[in-house]
Amino acid sequence: QGKIKLPFIPDYATNNAHMFYIILDSQERRTRLIKYLKENGIHAVFHYLALHKSPYYQKKYAGSELPNAIKFEQQLLRLPLFAELTTKEVMYITTQINMFFANA
Repeated sequence: QGKIKLPFIPDYATNNAHMFYIILDSQERRTRLIKYLKENGIHAVFHYLALHKSPYYQKKYAGSELPNAIKFEQQLLRLPLFAELTTKEVMYITTQINMFFANA
C-alpha cells in the first residue's frame, strides 16, 4: 500500500544482518507506530542520525542538500532482531504491524 518499504539489498551487495528495519512514509506515522508497538509489548526504535547533523561533522559539512539522509533519519524504524527471537514472536510483531495499518 506504499506505507512502508522493506530493506533492499542489491545483487552486488551483502547484508551483515545486524538489524531489520522498515522505512515508513512519514515521521508522524513512524511515531504513531512506535507508540502502538510499545503499547503491545514490542520495543521498536529509531537510532539513525544524519551524519551531517552530528556535532562532529558540523565543522566539515559543506551545506549540500542531503534529502535521503533526512528521509532515513525521520522514517527509519528498527524492529526487534536478536538470536532468541522466536517464530511466534516474529508472527506477533508482523501481525501487530498489519493491525496498526488496518486501523490507521
